[in-house]
Amino acid sequence: MHTRLAQIIQYKTGGRQAEFAALFGWSPAYIAKLLNGGSFGIRPVMAIVTAFPEINARWLLTGQGDMIETKKYDNIRKNMHESISRLLDIEKYMPVMSPAELREFEQMATGKRKADFNPDLVAKWEKLLQERNENIDAKFKTAQNKSDRLCKTRKV
Repeated sequence: MHTRLAQIIQYKTGGRQAEFAALFGWSPAYIAKLLNGGSFGIRPVMAIVTAFPEINARWLLTGQGDMIETKKYDNIRKNMHESISRLLDIEKYMPVMSPAELREFEQMATGKRKADFNPDLVAKWEKLLQERNENIDAKFKTAQNKSDRLCKTRKV
């Protein structure tokens, strides 16, 4: 079972044992003990299948089947698509984000944080983006007018 635990740790935290232990309030030493073939018991098994309902309990206990229950893939896909959609909706505001907001967005885009922004903040970005676009449009209009005037000037 310790090899299956290692696979779950890889799946949930990219193999970072201390981070995985922290998810349950366990010590890294306890995780190391379990991974090194120590007695498992029911407590860690129940904690894992309760915290991660997508993990196939039969697979964890016996090695039969797949790590992720097939029907759970749909939930993973749904969550992934929702997260990507939120990120793509927010991406257009990047030019008007503060450095701190941009850093937060980057953490969300790289999966370090959940993709979720305060609606008031998004409204602020919408206003800033609209003002930015209006300024750009005004500059283009000014440049076009100047170009038109220059083209109408007679050359001697």
